[in-house]
Amino acid sequence: MASWQAKHRDPLFDQSTQAALERRGKEAIGAGLIVLGILITMMLGSWSPDDPSFGSATDAPAQNMLGGIGAMIASALIMIAGMGAWMLVVAAWVWGLRMMLHKGEERLMRGIFTPIAVALVSIYASTLIPGPEWQQNYGLGGHFGDMVMGAMLNLLPMKAQLGIRLAALLVAVAVVAAAAFVLGFDRTEVAALWLRFRQGLATALQGTVLAGSAAAGAAQRLRQPRAEGAAPRKAA
Repeated sequence: MASWQAKHRDPLFDQSTQAALERRGKEAIGAGLIVLGILITMMLGSWSPDDPSFGSATDAPAQNMLGGIGAMIASALIMIAGMGAWMLVVAAWVWGLRMMLHKGEERLMRGIFTPIAVALVSIYASTLIPGPEWQQNYGLGGHFGDMVMGAMLNLLPMKAQLGIRLAALLVAVAVVAAAAFVLGFDRTEVAALWLRFRQGLATALQGTVLAGSAAAGAAQRLRQPRAEGAAPRKAA
């Protein structure tokens, strides 16, 4: 019985070189995600309902910063997801920074659930009142957010005003939880963010109290000369 022995071959790169190449590759992916986030920001930020799109037939040139293609994509995203489309920008930037800084890049697979976070943000945006500049026939959450929010209000056994507040609270909690998961946060990072939030809130409250005390003291000093000037003079 013949036996075959494979010839041993040395790897093309040693372990340190492979590790360095892997790190550079992750950093390149992170830089690409940040660039993608910038492009999406330009596309959504320059969106105009007057641009040529699926729902608007016009011969006018596109005002979108990415041209006609950007106008078409931005129109579809805004029409479907509304303000929830901006979650794509947040996800691209956060994961880009994570990959470049090597902070939690092993949790990158969570990013595939970004559409769920986009959907939840769209639903929450539908509970907000649009400003006068919003002239669309759908709310800030797009057609998807309006459809889901309408279904939720029909299921809640209460008045619409109370129901939309309750629905907004529930969806807001779901948005925070989904965003923390999709963006790769773990318990340590969430605890650190909560600690910084508490410290910032305490500092802001302390500053407010000090500013109020200073304002009260200044007002008292301004009133004191007036009171002394208004006092009657004694006759000589």
